[in-house]
Amino acid sequence: MTFKKIVSQFKSGKINCEQALEELTKIGYAPNLLNDDNGHWAVSGDGFQNLPEGDEPEDISTTIFVEAKSWKDSIKEALLYWMEKD
Repeated sequence: MTFKKIVSQFKSGKINCEQALEELTKIGYAPNLLNDDNGHWAVSGDGFQNLPEGDEPEDISTTIFVEAKSWKDSIKEALLYWMEKD
């Protein structure tokens, strides 16, 4: 599925947030879903982390950059904002 098709299906309700995030990772995107403990959500693809060394899950350290305007009141709003901002 292409990025445009994922956005279209998400906006029309044909796929939900979880499905959209999974589809995005399949085509090479790395969206990070974040919560600020104040009830706000953001999605960001900007940041860095150490790379896992194998196929098994392992401890990693991640730094993610989030602009203030990216924080939204729901996961859906945050994901839609992230998909539409570029």
